Amino acid sequence: MADIILEWDRDRLVVAQGTFSGSKASLSFVQVFPRAADSQDTLSLVQGLQETFPAPSERSRHQVSVVLPRQLVTIHRVQLPQVPDADVPDMLRMQAALKLTVPVESVILDFTPLPIQPGSPTRDVLLVTIPADQLAIVRRTLNDAQLELTEARVSAWSLAQTLARAGVTSTDADGSGVDIITLLRRDFLELTFLRGNSVLYVHSGSAWSSVDDLERIVRAELSRARLSAAEVLGDQPIRRLLLIGDPQATAAVSDQVASRLGGATVERIDASESLVTLPAGSPVSAVDTASLAGALLSRTATPVEIVDFISPRKAPEKRDLRRVKALAATLTAVVLFGGISMWRQNRIATLQRQKAVIALENNDLREKLEAGGKDLEYAEKIGRWVNRDIEWLDEFARLRDIMPGTDRLFIDNVTFAAIPQNGIGFIRLEAWAKTEADINELTRRLREAGYGVKPFDTDLRPAAVSQEYQVRVLLEVVLPDPDSSNSGSSVG
Repeated sequence: MADIILEWDRDRLVVAQGTFSGSKASLSFVQVFPRAADSQDTLSLVQGLQETFPAPSERSRHQVSVVLPRQLVTIHRVQLPQVPDADVPDMLRMQAALKLTVPVESVILDFTPLPIQPGSPTRDVLLVTIPADQLAIVRRTLNDAQLELTEARVSAWSLAQTLARAGVTSTDADGSGVDIITLLRRDFLELTFLRGNSVLYVHSGSAWSSVDDLERIVRAELSRARLSAAEVLGDQPIRRLLLIGDPQATAAVSDQVASRLGGATVERIDASESLVTLPAGSPVSAVDTASLAGALLSRTATPVEIVDFISPRKAPEKRDLRRVKALAATLTAVVLFGGISMWRQNRIATLQRQKAVIALENNDLREKLEAGGKDLEYAEKIGRWVNRDIEWLDEFARLRDIMPGTDRLFIDNVTFAAIPQNGIGFIRLEAWAKTEADINELTRRLREAGYGVKPFDTDLRPAAVSQEYQVRVLLEVVLPDPDSSNSGSSVG
């Protein structure tokens, strides 16, 4: 465990020392060092750290565990085949070369495995990366200050360790539910999606200055985080919304904030009461050190899988098996000469058995074919529908001419399908509009053009791409039937 814990933020460093007393972190020293945002000039930081933590001797240095905020790292969810744990690091590095938008050599990466779903043919991991030059600045600054960098963690995983030690989360939690941990720091909001003690997704949001606007900001960041998380996690049921902060901040967010979380419960946690004890005159609040406190714990102190760029997960070293292979080759040659005759006889017997099995399979297939007349009938009907003279691209071009301008409405998703009863094609549109009047205008144009429009309901919520588009609707548009004179009527 490191002597010093340090949060390396964009505009400041929060440095602390302390220990865990039971389920709560007790910090005996906290100091803040300001720094220019994204600056490589760290001379003032080096001087401040040297004065605060002089080296005990020429041969020994203070060990430092650095916590990096979400804004400095990138996180990707990567799906792998069901391979052994020892093969995951090498396979993940090959996937990273394809997934990352920068050369894999330019980043430092680590990962955490996600819980394996029973019966699934794949397994998921969270790939976490940081630019190599950014970590080099951290390493150089501490080295110049005569400090030894031993860990470089990420805030979300460090916060998960703090919560696990405090008993807020548990590996015994229901595996079907997700907890959203909302850290109400003034400089930013950080939302962490947890299943039990496993980090699934992390979102960093806006700063806030007044509790009067806090609920509105939390609502907006929750919406953004859920939309972003859904792209990589799918639809996840929310079990709890945990608000961590000062009592004044958590009280400013009402239980109604969870109204769109499918019945999730809201729990408020006072960081100073449940998570961290600060020394008198601390320059930061307890909520500002909640993520930092987890770095006081070792890897084995909690069941949380952590991210550490200094000691990332690697494939185990392979044993030198050259001598074993040589002995095996010699033994194989001896056995080969002695058993070639027996192999030939066994091979002939095996082929005869396979011939008998194939004959039985042919009989089974012939019986199934004779019993599959109904399937052939359905196949014929499907073939007739496939051969219908519907040009989908032409239909898409017609719809584009009918649509209002994107300054009023835009289409997010388009799905082409067919109505099984009569074979008439239909198109499902997911549209976002500024007002319901824009939706009504679109349906009027579609009906006038001969399309059928099924009844629909609108949903009032902002689109992820722009807050101006407040109305969402799913439209099912039935293509005009060329054999029917009533194809332009509304379907309902």
